[in-house]
Formats: sequence, C-alpha cells, structure tokens
Amino acid sequence: MEKRLLIAVLLMSAAIMLTNLIFPPAEPAPVEADSVEVEVATPSQDLPTEPPALPLATPTPTTSGGADTVAVSSPLYRYSFSTRGAALVDARLLEYPSYTEEGTVQLVPEGTADFLSYRIAIGSDTVNLRSLPFTPSAEAVTLNEDDGPVDLTFSYRAPEGFTVQLIYTFHPDRYLVDVAGSVSGLGGRTASLLTSVGPGLEVHEAFAHHSERDRAVVSRTAAGDFETVKLDGLEDVERLQGPLTWTGIKDKYFLAALIAGEAQPFTTAIVEDLPDKRLIPPSGEDNAVILPRAELTSVLPLGADGTFSYQAYLGPQDYDRLAAVGYDLEEVTPYGYRWLQSFIRPIAAGILWVLNLLHSTLGIAYGWVLVLFGVLMRVVVWPLNGKAMRAQMKNMAVQPLMQEIREKYKDDPQAQQREMVRLYKEEGFNPVAGCLPMLIPMPILITLFFVFQNTIAFRGAEFLWLPDLSLPDPYYILPVFLVTSMFALQWVSAKMSGMEQNAQLKVMMYVMPLMMGILFFNLPAGLNLYYATTNVASLPQQILIARERKKAQAALKKNGKAKSGKKVAKRK
Repeated sequence: MEKRLLIAVLLMSAAIMLTNLIFPPAEPAPVEADSVEVEVATPSQDLPTEPPALPLATPTPTTSGGADTVAVSSPLYRYSFSTRGAALVDARLLEYPSYTEEGTVQLVPEGTADFLSYRIAIGSDTVNLRSLPFTPSAEAVTLNEDDGPVDLTFSYRAPEGFTVQLIYTFHPDRYLVDVAGSVSGLGGRTASLLTSVGPGLEVHEAFAHHSERDRAVVSRTAAGDFETVKLDGLEDVERLQGPLTWTGIKDKYFLAALIAGEAQPFTTAIVEDLPDKRLIPPSGEDNAVILPRAELTSVLPLGADGTFSYQAYLGPQDYDRLAAVGYDLEEVTPYGYRWLQSFIRPIAAGILWVLNLLHSTLGIAYGWVLVLFGVLMRVVVWPLNGKAMRAQMKNMAVQPLMQEIREKYKDDPQAQQREMVRLYKEEGFNPVAGCLPMLIPMPILITLFFVFQNTIAFRGAEFLWLPDLSLPDPYYILPVFLVTSMFALQWVSAKMSGMEQNAQLKVMMYVMPLMMGILFFNLPAGLNLYYATTNVASLPQQILIARERKKAQAALKKNGKAKSGKKVAKRK
C-alpha cells in the first residue's frame, strides 16, 4: 500500500512538472506562426545471572485451591488480575469496539493465563511468582470519573521469610498503571525483577487492516535510540541491549508497554519467539493469515532495599496519551518508512493537532473534520496557486521568444543556453516556478496517508455510508468521485482557458485521473475523502485561473508580434 502511495505521488509530481516543462501551455497562433490456538511455550531462561552466594529455599505456597480474580474498572478500561502470581489476565478497553468479537477490544490473547507476570532472578536461581498465591487488598476496585488514584496491593509471605508485595496504582482517566513493590528474605543477595508480557496482543482488527504486519516489540534506550523488532521476522530469542527506558509489545493500534524511566532503567530485555497462530478469515481457509507471536521479558534490578517501581501502559496508541507519558513513548507509532519519519513526524503531529482541535472544538465527526480540513488546505495554498498561475502566464509570454532562440541557435547548444539564461534574467522568469508551488501540498498528502494507516482516531470512525474511515470505501463511491473530480479540474484548466491542447496533454487529461483512481482504489476511505474534497474545493480557483489564462492568451495573440520584434531587435 505504501508503494502505491509513492507511485501516486511520483505520478502527480511528474504530471505537474511535465505539464509545465515538457508540454508548456499552447503557444498562441503565430502572428504569422476464524483462528486455531497453539500452546504457549515456556519463556526462555536466557537471562542475566550471577553465582549464588547462598542456596535459596523454594517458597512454599501458603494456600491451596484455584486462583481468584480481582477486577479493576474505570470509564476507560476493565483490567483483571489473578491472585495466582498477581498477574494481569484480562484487559478490556471500553471505548474501542472489537472487529473480531462482540464487545470491546481485549488486549489479552484467548487462553493466556498470565499476560503480565513476574519472576525474581536471584543469582542463578529464579523464583517464578506465577505459581505463588497472593492475597489482594480488595475483592474489586471501581474508579469513577472524578476519583483520584486508587491502589490495589497483592502480598505473598512464605514460612521461610521470603515475601513479595506488589502495589498497582490506577487512574480513572489514564491507561497508565503505576507499579511498585518490594522483595525481602533474599539473604543479602542482589536480585532482578523479570516482567514478562505476551504472547503478543489479541487479534481485534478487521482482516483488511492487516494488523499482523504491525505486530512488533519496541524499545527505547537511555540514549534515546529506538528499536523495532518485527515479530514476523523473529527467530528463536533476541536480546535488546540496555539500559532501556521502556519496552513494549504492539500491534497496529494498541500497546502494552513497560516504562522504567531513566533513574533506574531496564538492564536488558529478551524477546522469545513463540509458535504462530493461524487465523481463518470469513473468506475461507485459502486466505488464512499467519499471526506471529512472542513474549517480551524486561529485566529491572531491585534496589538495595529490595524495592522496585515502573509504569505499565495498557491501551491505545493515541498520540496525545503516549506523549503525555514522556520518554518519547509516542515513537511506537510509525509514520512512514524509517528514513522518512524524521521528516513526516513533525507534519503528522501538526495535522493530528489540527484534526483533533476541529473534532473537539466543533464537536463534529471525523468525516466532516476531513472535509473541513480539505477546504482549509485549499484556502491556505490559494496564494501559492496564484503565484503558480502568474508564473505560467510568464511562461506563456516568453514561449515565442524561447522558440526563436531555439531556432536561431539550433546548431550551437552553448550559445542557445547562454541566450536562454539571458532571457530568464531579462524577463524575471523561472521555468520551474509554475510547478513548485503546486508540489507543496504533496507532503501533506503523503503524511495523511501514514496518519490514516496508523492513527487510532480514524479506527471505526463512521461517516455517511462509510463504516470506517481507516478502511477502503466498501462501495467504491469515493474512488469514482475522486476520478471524476480530477477529470473536472483538468477539463476546466484545458477548455475554459481557451488553450490549444497538444496530443500528449489530451491523453494526460484522461489517463491521469484513471491512474489515480486505480492507485487510490483500496486506500483508506478517509484519504480518498480528503483528496476528493481538495479537488472540489480547488474548482472555484481553477475557474478563475482558467479565465485569467484566457485573457492572457488573447492579450498575447494581440501583442505577441510587436513584443517579439522588439526583443529580437534589442539582441541584434
């Protein structure tokens, strides 16, 4: 899909350049011339160790029987924790509908007993907290919109004196969970907390979203470097070298991240490949999708007193929410290829700010926001188009003189070049000035493509007959309208201006709209809506420009001979 966009941009740019350079405006007539689950593998023990100073007694469970679940609910989410290991076993995001099941998005894959779980590495020994029964401080936690932070504590104490305490702090208006705790009874030995997330996120997107391509582990080092490990390219075990301020596992729109910060970062992280999951779409087994899976384990050293703290983000890849966390967490959402991101990301941030401002201030749907944004963009570039029009008028005016120079010095290319440069200086003419202003909106179009590909605000956003602005138009009305509007723009430019068309431009007038329609056929409906809106909003100025060109053509036909004779006499 990204390749189709680049091809589209190249074609549009080439059309603009060729129109102005290779096929200039016609000269006036011369005065005389479904899924199958697989078992989750046991996480690898390839973790940093040190020789044990003393043998560690295996903690003995203090209770027996099955585990209970503690539900934590707020207006944004419903998380559930098991008393077995104090592990996260359920994470529902209440504002986001699922495409694969009734209800809302579930981050935890079906059949996963502990999505967020812990182990303690003490020398060469490892205590798996997943097998230990914890006592919760409450049977359930409910946060209302105006509530402050609420704590939920899980405690474990073994007869041998080994104790673990985990404190989760929840906020009603954030997907960020503060995690703190302590471990005692270590015999004075250093230890690390191993926090595991996985195996990936549950599938909750439409097959047309191709979310399996975006499943990855992401991380940021203390030096500010970012790394993305695509799950579909993972083999066996991969180690992420620290110190790491955060790590996470993501798909197209959602994220489960662990944020250690810079004061006490993760020393390393291990990504372990797990057996893939096979998804069968409604279209049948022949179109089955292979879903890569992995488990991410982050290593955090315990303090000298056995304490630790970090934060967990369990929610959408919403730009504002991620940016509010800090440490450049918003970088988990890609905008463009890696080599384009430094250029596109600032533009994307500005576009998202404007779109969200229009949406929240005016209280209108994102579809109308895009229509309004498309009109505003045409208003903004109106002066640029006017400048391009005047440059094209100048182009038409000097065409007869340029043709005389070509004929006079056709056997002397160097002399022809010198005379052309002199003509440009005398007339104040820049041969590319007519096309450069038209290329300025291109970065906006490119950025919008990646915004629609990755911005969760458009996921599930309905507009008129469109069920989702992030997916293609199911009835292909917008691509057809896009072709029609592009043809209308070219027809107005060619016919109303009174310019004579050469064969190449006539072909271009029909072929270019069809090519763009093919390229945009399966692109997100929101992108089609924006581009079609800009075309329609361009019509009034295009009509004015066509009329100005027609007047310029008439004036050129009337005065061309006198001006041409004067210039030739001056050079003699």
